[in-house]
Amino acid sequence: MWSFASIVFELATGDMLFTPKGGQGFSEDEDHLALMMELLGKMPRKIATSGAMSKDYFDRHGDLKRIRRLKYLPLDKLLIDRYKFSANDAHEFSAFLSPLFDFAPEKRPTARQCLQHPWLNCKESTPNEMRNESTVEKVNVGMSNLKIKVGK
Repeated sequence: MWSFASIVFELATGDMLFTPKGGQGFSEDEDHLALMMELLGKMPRKIATSGAMSKDYFDRHGDLKRIRRLKYLPLDKLLIDRYKFSANDAHEFSAFLSPLFDFAPEKRPTARQCLQHPWLNCKESTPNEMRNESTVEKVNVGMSNLKIKVGK
């Protein structure tokens, strides 16, 4: 579901959500972790310290070892500031994506649960409607006024 959310973000903005770069004193992997934490908040200690390579990146408190100053920016604010979403569209889109980016995989919604989310505004389809090609017209997708730029 994490990958799905990443693709949805990229389709809506034209940008990858987490694009890591190596720097002086830290690796690309560490920057990737820092980018995720800046957007999603501090990774729960149990998750940060339980991975096979956790000791390479995290201290015993679950803080990054080599990247100390994180610049936290919630997803809805990022959508407004960088991508010029309206506040309402940013809030609705963020409400859909944020649970998919939960650090704990067992807490992420399933694909079925995502289909029930208000942002998608899907109507229940009967088996007969599913066979009918015109069903596509009956699905109202959120942010219908969203304009997606192709390319950069």
